[in-house]
Amino acid sequence: MRKYSRVSYEIRCQIDAFLQVKLSIPEIANMLGLHKSTIYREIKRNSIYGLYSPGTANKKSKDRYKQCRRKHKLTPEIQLKIENLLKNGWSPEQISGRLRIEFGDGPSHTTIYKFIYGKEKRRRGLKIYLRRFNKRGAGRYIQRRRFSKNGTSIHQRPKVANNRSRIGDWERDTMYTKNNVYVLVCTDRKSRFTKLSILRERNCKAVDKATNELLESTGRKSFTMTNDNGPDFKASKDLSVVTYFCDPMKPQQRGTVENTIGLLRQYIKRKTDIRTIKNLKYYEDKINNRPRKVLNYKTPYEVYYNKKVALVSWI
Repeated sequence: MRKYSRVSYEIRCQIDAFLQVKLSIPEIANMLGLHKSTIYREIKRNSIYGLYSPGTANKKSKDRYKQCRRKHKLTPEIQLKIENLLKNGWSPEQISGRLRIEFGDGPSHTTIYKFIYGKEKRRRGLKIYLRRFNKRGAGRYIQRRRFSKNGTSIHQRPKVANNRSRIGDWERDTMYTKNNVYVLVCTDRKSRFTKLSILRERNCKAVDKATNELLESTGRKSFTMTNDNGPDFKASKDLSVVTYFCDPMKPQQRGTVENTIGLLRQYIKRKTDIRTIKNLKYYEDKINNRPRKVLNYKTPYEVYYNKKVALVSWI
């Protein structure tokens, strides 16, 4: 039995050409290898005032196809899950992608945005959970820095690290908080798995020691580290992995950790007194168990440890 296929735009152009030369419907069907009923139905459904045009016919067909698709309905159960996941810091795209992974189906991110911006009073409070709602631009003051004479340039970093082909190639940076206290952020380039540490002292030796402890705590082998030319990293000699330095004023060369810090700012603000937090594991779990679009809506934890976790069912 022949497999069913829709009439394409090219076939519609051929039908129009054959009609112009006054061929009969059976003759057109025979020349195109289609059943004559297909041609009769195509002309009847897509003609306007008895005139057949391939462009108009193609548009009418696409419009009907969109209308016949099943529309997602946000049941009270799905709405509750969306609200809880938004409060956990997930974006509409992350929610949509993860629901489709775990349940095989789910509303699109556009539908979730429409739900958030709906007219019901109950939903209005959900806007504040969107990452960019009522926030200033993420501008930052760029300082010129000399390249470390003892550092290895990022241009010498191996291709396997550049291509994110393996687990264990890291980027690191420091994040400023209240009272001039810094948090060390280390992020794996491939999985986006992140480790955090509060820096009691901001010098090269203390930073390298904290970095080594974070890498060892993962239980997996690490290969490279990429960072900027800040004073915290310039004399990195005690690190257990090879260190590569980015070019001055090139934050895009360490975009993975920069983006991670942007996500962490949802939980750790510049005015947050980090000294009152005994353990950063809570914030690590928030980031590492949050689905990422770049990972096809898997979480960094799942990719780094090659494990599958049911997240939505927890809510």
